[in-house]
Amino acid sequence: LYCVDGQGNVLFERKLTSEATGAAEKLARESGISIVAYDGDALYSTEISDIVAHLHEHYGEPMATLLPGSPEDNVRGLATHEPLMHKLLLMDDDVEFLAKTVRPKLEALAEKYDACVTMALPTMLEWLPSGCSKALGVAKVCEALDIDMETELLALGDAENDAEMLKQSAIGVAMGNGCPAAKAAADYVLEDTNDDGGAGTAMEIFGFAGR
Repeated sequence: LYCVDGQGNVLFERKLTSEATGAAEKLARESGISIVAYDGDALYSTEISDIVAHLHEHYGEPMATLLPGSPEDNVRGLATHEPLMHKLLLMDDDVEFLAKTVRPKLEALAEKYDACVTMALPTMLEWLPSGCSKALGVAKVCEALDIDMETELLALGDAENDAEMLKQSAIGVAMGNGCPAAKAAADYVLEDTNDDGGAGTAMEIFGFAGR
């Protein structure tokens, strides 16, 4: 987890252990899926696959840096990279395989390596330090800005990893294309999707227009 203010000052951070990163990396390799690691705003991967490139091209994330391989066996490793990582994404276009085969294995590893698992998109599992979430990150930013999250914050989301944040905010709004977990946690569910300007609609409904 990595939270910064408008000037780039780090408000809060918590990193995965190298052992936790190594365990997830091994599972990704054995499962034949892609993996991306985050250290702040820098992204790293062991292979620039199509889905890793799509993370940059479609979602606007920085292009992942390909880690150098070992001269002996050409193995690229995230676990041995320094500094440590804030989170990992395990990604594959086969959403059923990711959800039904990879996720249970990853959740079993989480209990051993002081980590937790959530889903950003059906094609992306997130691997985070235990106790970390968007909700915790938003709470830390609100604390720094002297905002009461439970009475003053409007939160918008559509994914499983948004659910806790939506639940803890004064008003949690799920987009029309939100997953069941996000919709269940929200106070209000829009008909508009995030591609249809749902965020703007929410701000109009709850009094932020023109501010």
